Amino acid sequence: MSVNKLPHGVFQWTLSFELASLQPDQFLDEGLELPLSLRYAVKKRQIEFLCGRLCAKLCMEDLGYSQPPTILIGEDRAPVWPSDLIGSISHTDRLATALVGQAKSIECLGIDVERIIAEATPQMIKHICCDGDELDEVAESQKITREKALTLIFSSKESLYKAVYPKLQRFYGFQAARVRPVEEGRLEIVLVTDLSDAFLQGKSWDLHCRTPSADLVETIVLKAKS
Repeated sequence: MSVNKLPHGVFQWTLSFELASLQPDQFLDEGLELPLSLRYAVKKRQIEFLCGRLCAKLCMEDLGYSQPPTILIGEDRAPVWPSDLIGSISHTDRLATALVGQAKSIECLGIDVERIIAEATPQMIKHICCDGDELDEVAESQKITREKALTLIFSSKESLYKAVYPKLQRFYGFQAARVRPVEEGRLEIVLVTDLSDAFLQGKSWDLHCRTPSADLVETIVLKAKS
């Protein structure tokens, strides 16, 4: 496990795990158990859920919670955070990670981890609502393959969705946002259409990107309150 302290007092915990070596009851010592909706889910889904919740629990402990509350699942399947906290969870089949910060300091927060897409086919590009210019600009600015660039774009749009959903409270298509390079090789994600009065065309967020392993991409959307 590893911990990272991000700007504005946000903590991130990341856990690498082997699915075959874990059972859901091993998390009971951490005070974590499966919700009713996952009692009969496949083991992969159960372990990913519990590993993500363990990361969130550790973040809350770092923020001063001696007995972190249980993070429930809402009707929309999104995590339900205490009113004074804002957080985000993501996982693959062998890595889980969570970000948690103080709601008084953070406007929005989203994280996503993805396995690198095997091939940047026209069908996959269309599915992610990405165009050729967007893909080429990201690949060239970051000096990465088209496959990794497409994964980064997809992950960035997932992170933004998680970041704005708590306030927006509705689904929107990935065509609403675009990833683009800015100076010094940094990336940002910007809205190209209005989503609401709070999320208008042109609103942008810096992207924090890294590669946890050779075949994974992680993106973070983090914006502090002004």
